[in-house]
Amino acid sequence: MSAIDSAALRAVVRRAARLPHLARAYAAIDLSGDFAFASVPEMTREDVTAAARQARRVESGRAVPAYLFTSGGSTAEPKLAWIPAGLHLPEIEAHWRPIRATDTVANLAMPGRLWSAHLFYNRLAERAGAGVIGLGHVEERELDPWLDFLAQAGTTVLVGTPGQLATVLRRCADLAHPLIEQLRAGIWFGESCGPDLLELCRAATPALELYGNYGSTETWVIGHNGPGCDPDSFHVLPHQHVEVVDSAVLVTTTHPATIGPVIRYRVGDRGAWVQCRCGRGRALRILGREGTLVKLAGTLVDPAELVRVAAGMPGVQAAQGVLRQTAAGETEALELRLVAPAGPDLSAVRQRVLDSHIDLRFGLRGSEEHALPVVVVDRLETVARTAKTPIVLRRRGDS
Repeated sequence: MSAIDSAALRAVVRRAARLPHLARAYAAIDLSGDFAFASVPEMTREDVTAAARQARRVESGRAVPAYLFTSGGSTAEPKLAWIPAGLHLPEIEAHWRPIRATDTVANLAMPGRLWSAHLFYNRLAERAGAGVIGLGHVEERELDPWLDFLAQAGTTVLVGTPGQLATVLRRCADLAHPLIEQLRAGIWFGESCGPDLLELCRAATPALELYGNYGSTETWVIGHNGPGCDPDSFHVLPHQHVEVVDSAVLVTTTHPATIGPVIRYRVGDRGAWVQCRCGRGRALRILGREGTLVKLAGTLVDPAELVRVAAGMPGVQAAQGVLRQTAAGETEALELRLVAPAGPDLSAVRQRVLDSHIDLRFGLRGSEEHALPVVVVDRLETVARTAKTPIVLRRRGDS
């Protein structure tokens, strides 16, 4: 830990100890001498939400314009975060500038409901001097006239989830639509960038530049990547202190304008440090979500990894897994759904997935078709409120 890092981390802990919710955990920490940051307690999502509420009240004695954003909240109490009105944009732009002044940006991020992406990308484009079309999500059945509109408006950059970008680009390719020739860049967020979008770009628009960022509502932007980077690897911003502990990603935000403290916050992802192929040094590779292992046929498996194997088969454009579980939560089957117009050999896909996990292959002997069904679908299931396409869905009972 450098001297600057140590000073910044001490300041974050000292400030957090002023909040009633965190005082018991942080006030007694010795910040003198050899400060052992790794011994500082981790913050949970509940801690972050409670601290955000209290911090906003503590800071209310001085003018601190801020936005209240949320994550989650579809089936449980939303997790809240106050983000300074500047959205840390100057610090982000110093390292990541995917938008040019000459661009016209079509923003497909969902607006409203305290979600942050729509506002963030509008502001990012505005600060770059670009034109902004705050379109929001468009259903696939309504897409064709909007493609005409975007082309006529001179759109050069699309912003959306990887699923949204893939839907637009695939339709453009099917129609030989002129919009695809205008596009300079795609900016993705919200979910991992899988082989579906990457293969589509290589086949239909190889000159398109892809940019992504990694973060959460609570931490804000943690890292970023660009055309020369692997899509699962991100260069961490200087004000984000990232630890990888037993493959778990922990984040501490040291930006002085941060309102609610975020200290050793477990974001829920597994990661590893790698040297990025772009040549710009170390990057954080995201390996998947924590706590995703399930027991299928007595074998612990990561269903997302099995879905990725299926998605990599020739002729498969995209894949999604559906965990079929009993009312008690026991997994009975993992259904693999494929978007594959060419009609691949489904038994070969199943066998390839089984070969990738030898314990599962032996555990499922005689019940492969029941426990690992493979089906072809027209499109993958998306979450209507966010337009995200989960790599794994869960279904309990007869649902």
